[in-house]
Amino acid sequence: MNNIRVSSQFLFEVFRSCQDLGARKPVLQSAIGLNDADLRDPRNQFSAQKIVTLYQVTAHELKRENIIREIGRGMMPTGFSDIGHAAMFEDSVGEALQAAAAAIDASFNKPLLLWEQSATSCRLVINPDYNLASDLVFIIFSALENMVGAIIRDIRIGGQAGRTNTYPQPVKTAHFKSRPPRHWTGTYGPAGAFPDCLSKGPIILFEQSENCLELHRDTLALANPFANRDVVYAARDHAKRYMANAPESAPLHRLCYTYLFPLLDRSGLSIDAAAETFGMAERTLRRKLAAEGASFRQILEQVRRNTCQLYFLEGTRSLSEIATKLGYSELSAFTRAYTAWHGRSPSQGMAEEIAVAVAVAA
Repeated sequence: MNNIRVSSQFLFEVFRSCQDLGARKPVLQSAIGLNDADLRDPRNQFSAQKIVTLYQVTAHELKRENIIREIGRGMMPTGFSDIGHAAMFEDSVGEALQAAAAAIDASFNKPLLLWEQSATSCRLVINPDYNLASDLVFIIFSALENMVGAIIRDIRIGGQAGRTNTYPQPVKTAHFKSRPPRHWTGTYGPAGAFPDCLSKGPIILFEQSENCLELHRDTLALANPFANRDVVYAARDHAKRYMANAPESAPLHRLCYTYLFPLLDRSGLSIDAAAETFGMAERTLRRKLAAEGASFRQILEQVRRNTCQLYFLEGTRSLSEIATKLGYSELSAFTRAYTAWHGRSPSQGMAEEIAVAVAVAA
C-alpha cells in the first residue's frame, strides 16, 4: 500500500476528524511524521498508509477498539472547502454517491472506485489494482455511506409519499477481502464500520474475492431532497477557474488560492503560515506574488468572495453561518467585507440576487 498516494487535503480531512474525536494533535502529527505546513501544502501527496496510522493511533488514544464509523462521519462534508461537498446537491441519491466517489478518487493516483451496473444490480468496487489495508477500505466505505446516509435520512424525515420507514440503506451488501475484525459484533458489520442512522445496516461478508458495495437500485433512484444543479455547476466552474489542478507546477498565486480555500474556517490564513508552508520567507512570498501581479491579501479576499457566492447559491445558511465558514470572527467584519465587494450590506434579497447572477455566469 506504500505506493498508493493521497492528496494532502484528503489526509487532512482524516486528520481533522481524528482530532475532533479527541485525539491529541501532537500525538497524531508525531505518528505520521507531518506538521501543519506539510498537511496544508496542496503540492504534497502522501502514502495512504498514513490514513491507517491515524485511525490506529486515534483508537489507542481514545482507548476504543473501533472508531471507523466516527471517523467516516467526521469526514462528511459540511462546506465547499471539504472534499465532495458539491456531491450533496446532485439530482438523485445515486448521482450523489457517484460524485462523492469521484471526489475521493481525485485523491488517489488512479481510479480507486469502479462502478458496475446491470439491469438488476449496481456495485461500487475497489479497483483490484489496489491492495488496500482492510482498515482503509472500511474508512473509505464508511465515509461514502455517511454522506449518502444523511440524504436518505432527510428523505425519511420528510416522509415522502407516506413511506417514511420503508427506505432501505443504500448499501445492501458489503464484501471485504479481509477476515472479520477482532471485535466483530454481529450480522450487520464490524463495530462502527457503518453508520446506524437507519434501522438496519448492510449485510457484511468477509473473506470474499473483492472489496465492494452492492447497492439498492431503487434507493439510488430516489430524488435527492438537497438537489441544486446551479450549485453543482457553479462549484465545478469555480474549481476549473481558480483551483490548481496540477499544484506542483502551478504559478504561486494559483497555489496560494488552492492553499487558502480549505482553510477559510480553520487556522492558517496568515501570510506567515503560507510562507512556512511553501518553504520561503514572508518577504520572498510577497515579492514573488508581486511579480505575478498579486498580493496575499487580494488572493484571500478573492477566495472569500468566490466562496461566499457559492454559499449564497446554496441558499440554506444564515448570514452568521456564512461569515463563520468564510473565516470571519464576527458578522460585522463579514458585513464590512461584503459591502466593499458589492456596494451594499448583505441581506436575504441580495443573496438571491447574487445566486441568480452566479447561476447565469455558470
